[in-house]
Amino acid sequence: MKLTALVASLAILGMGCATTYHPQESGRISFVLDGPGFSLYKDGTKYGAAGLSSAPVRAVAGNPAAEEHARTYVSRTRLFWSIYTVALGCLVTSLIVQPQDPGHGDRRDVATALGAVGLAGLFASLIPAFTAPGHLYDAVNIYNDGISAHAKP
Repeated sequence: MKLTALVASLAILGMGCATTYHPQESGRISFVLDGPGFSLYKDGTKYGAAGLSSAPVRAVAGNPAAEEHARTYVSRTRLFWSIYTVALGCLVTSLIVQPQDPGHGDRRDVATALGAVGLAGLFASLIPAFTAPGHLYDAVNIYNDGISAHAKP
């Protein structure tokens, strides 16, 4: 009973931390944390920043340098998810193929190879995962700097 009360009170307190604020500064792009990730907001329009869609490229449209960084972000994020999915598939298949009884040495070798490929793939997926976000920040900063440069007399 005490655990239920604790969980219920934490859930109620957690709802107080939620926000629906969206920046209203015209023309500029802002990062807003919403849900499990963050989004880009420009002129009241939300652009998802998950990287699987080309929404970040649409958000910075009109500034070629910013668009290039946004495209790099999207392509590296897609590369990350592709490698990660294949690596995870190899690891799961390795666990399924692994023999439970002795006498299946060939299956054990296949399971070991799939496991090694899966682990290597997980580590390889970290490269695009860690290098992609910087390009999104650069895209937004370059876009916003371009807006600021045009606003000055």
